Amino acid sequence: MASPRITVDPDGDLVLKFRGTEPPKGVTPATDGKENTAPEPVELLVSSKVMSLASPFFKVILQGRFKEGAEFVERKGSLDPYMLDLPEDDGEAGTILAKILHYDLNDIAARPSTSCLEKLAFMCDKYRCPGVLRFCGGIWLRDWVLVYENGSIFGGPSIDDLCRLLIFAYVADLASEFNDIAWKLFLSHKGPLTGNFTQAVVLVDHPLLGHDIAQHLDAERSKCCDMLHKGISAPLNRSWSTQNSGCFRAAKAIGAYLKSLRETNFLPYDLEFTQHKFSDLLAKSSSVPITNLSQFQCTLYNCTCQNELTYWLTTDFREQVRLISDKRKSFVCLDCIKTEGKSAEDGVCRAKHSKPAL
Repeated sequence: MASPRITVDPDGDLVLKFRGTEPPKGVTPATDGKENTAPEPVELLVSSKVMSLASPFFKVILQGRFKEGAEFVERKGSLDPYMLDLPEDDGEAGTILAKILHYDLNDIAARPSTSCLEKLAFMCDKYRCPGVLRFCGGIWLRDWVLVYENGSIFGGPSIDDLCRLLIFAYVADLASEFNDIAWKLFLSHKGPLTGNFTQAVVLVDHPLLGHDIAQHLDAERSKCCDMLHKGISAPLNRSWSTQNSGCFRAAKAIGAYLKSLRETNFLPYDLEFTQHKFSDLLAKSSSVPITNLSQFQCTLYNCTCQNELTYWLTTDFREQVRLISDKRKSFVCLDCIKTEGKSAEDGVCRAKHSKPAL
């Protein structure tokens, strides 16, 4: 049986033959009683000129001194287009790439799957044309972010999917979308992103990443952990004027404050918040009730605790939560990551931040 052929350019002189796309994990393809269930290869009729202009890979293959180049030149006078076999590359991703290059955008999926986007990133890296992904890629990634923010996916986004989107944004050099997805990954990940218990295994030693992205994200997460710990422990570190005066008003307030943290599951925690997701921490921070000394009585006459009635024990906590939430727009800088901070020193980062976001 002949492979299905998709006409991208009716006047094309080149057929790209890709391997068929494997079904997602857990999905069993229909076999129609046949023993061979391997997906059929995909053939695309394209313009060799368009492919060569967009991709140095195709330019070298078709115009260089390789066997394929010689065969292609010999075939130019033939009515049948030359077939270039690319068995290592995925048919679905190859179809999307070819259609983008030929400006045939009508039938492209509005939101390709995360696994397809990862394959597309591999393909554009191999063909040395990542820049072609920026327009459509930016739309796809923003659409995925909206899906996650609207809660359209039951249980929230999977860590694997977020990692694949992050890899795609890295390869396509989409700084704003990279930051948005990195922020979502930070919120959704339970505990540190590095180490033996990381859920972001897709990022570990990924061949498309020239930098340790997980380490960069974990460094930012560590800063947020320090900020949250600072806010939570602020009342405990305060020098209360009533500590040695026989007044237990501050002690009662601190006890109530700690009780509220336990009831909202902020306590217990370690300094890395290993058992917590920041999405949960930020969401339930508003549930921590306001606590201050005026809610408790003092039996001493003319006690110095009167000077502390305006202190709210949750003020520092809420302020640190606000500062963490404000990091969303400039959580990580892709330019700083790729240039190891030099872009910030030169003032050429696309994201606005005061210092290298490493």
